[in-house]
Amino acid sequence: MKSNDVVFVNPTNKGVPDSGEEAFIKRAATFMIMDDLVVRPMYTNSIITLLDKFNIKDVNDLEEKTIGVGVNEAVELLRASMQSKTVLTDVFLGGKKKSSEV
Repeated sequence: MKSNDVVFVNPTNKGVPDSGEEAFIKRAATFMIMDDLVVRPMYTNSIITLLDKFNIKDVNDLEEKTIGVGVNEAVELLRASMQSKTVLTDVFLGGKKKSSEV
């Protein structure tokens, strides 16, 4: 199988290929979502470029966060995306006051 082949998967048959099903997988991919909502693939060279751009010398200074996005967060993300370049910081880390508090 080539890397860009699509494999059809029967979800009830634990991943056994079945061309009669509607579900398919291509391959797993990991992405970074930047504070301004730019989405970038998570490749080693892009990570090194970002570390250099933000002058980060020690990777222990970084923190990974997993967040849940419900309806309220989605509305706040939409609102912040029209008012700020630091959307994720504003919504999830309280970087700025919400527009209703101004």
